[in-house]
Amino acid sequence: MARRIEQAITDGRFRGRLPAERALASQYGVSRATVRDAVGLLVARGLLSRRQGAGTFINDAADRRMAEVWADVVRQHPRLQESLVEFRTVMERRNAELAAARHDAEDRARLLKAAADVDAAYAGSDRRRQIDADVALHRAIAEATHNPVFAQLMNSLLRLLHDHVQLSIAGLAPGSGAAAQLRAQHSALTAAILDRDAERAGRLAEHHMGYVGTILNDLRPTAGHG
Repeated sequence: MARRIEQAITDGRFRGRLPAERALASQYGVSRATVRDAVGLLVARGLLSRRQGAGTFINDAADRRMAEVWADVVRQHPRLQESLVEFRTVMERRNAELAAARHDAEDRARLLKAAADVDAAYAGSDRRRQIDADVALHRAIAEATHNPVFAQLMNSLLRLLHDHVQLSIAGLAPGSGAAAQLRAQHSALTAAILDRDAERAGRLAEHHMGYVGTILNDLRPTAGHG
């Protein structure tokens, strides 16, 4: 199924936004679950990207090339988790500091919405919604730095984390202590950025990543999504 969708994209039959799962299932005569799995595989390969509330979109050629680079890294270093968390901790701290200092009115609105979406997602148990909301918030923080290098690199790293090696802690039960911690941490981080408190924002971002690393280690033996 994934190969058929990919061929349709290559042939130009699909452009921009991918048709909805229901439409694809009807078109190809398969179940929506089959389509969902195929789309997930193409997202993991970097051909597609999910955008919360908007649908699934076909990545441009540059994004696809970057996805191939990351896929090669993962193949060469199967135990990449610790290195990724370590590097992302440095990135997230600086992103938060710069976002606190540089965000404008549009960034503020985007951050408020993204934070509210994260809070709502972790109040429930929809795994995909949690992943999408979490990624969207961290992407919004990176974009609020107004440094295109930070924004592009974070987009690339987040795609690797959530789609290639699947190191998300999403899927947590809404009543769990970990879910409550994540809600509180994201809320506090967003508040610090919006208060333009760069020092506090950086400290909270580093603390958040330390917590993520701890949870990932705890989940490693059993989690399909680390």
